[in-house]
Amino acid sequence: MFLLRNGSCCLVIGTSQAKRNNRRATVNTFGYIAKAIGPHDVLATLLNNLRVQERQNRVCTTVAIAIVAETCSPFTVLPALMNEYRVPELNVQNGVLKSLSFLFEYIGEMGKDYIYAVTPLLEDALMDRDLVHRQTACAAIQHMALGVYGFGCEDALVHLLNYVWPNIFETSPHLVQAFMGAVEGLRVALGPIKILQYCLQGLFHPARKVRDVYWKIYNTLYIGGQDSLVIGYARVPDDSRNTFTRHELDMIL
Repeated sequence: MFLLRNGSCCLVIGTSQAKRNNRRATVNTFGYIAKAIGPHDVLATLLNNLRVQERQNRVCTTVAIAIVAETCSPFTVLPALMNEYRVPELNVQNGVLKSLSFLFEYIGEMGKDYIYAVTPLLEDALMDRDLVHRQTACAAIQHMALGVYGFGCEDALVHLLNYVWPNIFETSPHLVQAFMGAVEGLRVALGPIKILQYCLQGLFHPARKVRDVYWKIYNTLYIGGQDSLVIGYARVPDDSRNTFTRHELDMIL
């Protein structure tokens, strides 16, 4: 265990190498070690590493945890990772959320089996006063939404959208970027019309600062799903000269 601990720490530091090939080889090595000796010993060492002060070390550790999850299946890692979130320490909780973000980015469509398990944890993070908690949770939701597109997880994603949406008026650039990323991911997974329904309340608000934010989101919807938005617009009744109704939009297969 002593050798494993020192070796893992050296490997974690190796993931911050300047050369990309070195980083990639180091990250792959974690997968090979976890495959050979089982994920639990490696994971115990990595979770302890989330408590260190050096930020670069912690970030590299989160990547390593996600690689172990990808290599040895997420169900070997998630219980211990989620349990670690209960530690009342900012760095540890942020590390867990960052690991989840990388994990869902790496496992892609496998995330459909785990989305309901991590939803309560992401709820808690999105209600936290700390900006970084919410920012990292938004990043995790972005990757999760893109991974589970088309797998019938819309109920959980709408639920999470309700927790993401209150961050719409935040001013921190990092959080704004993470929020927009989450909304973009949810646009793909839920469809542009669902996001449009959330947007309509603010597009014509009397305050300009409110309108600006909502129009920014509407513009990204328009760029990403212009043709899909047509179905969500209000119906215009026919008059004596023009027929505005498009009956084909009411057809359901």
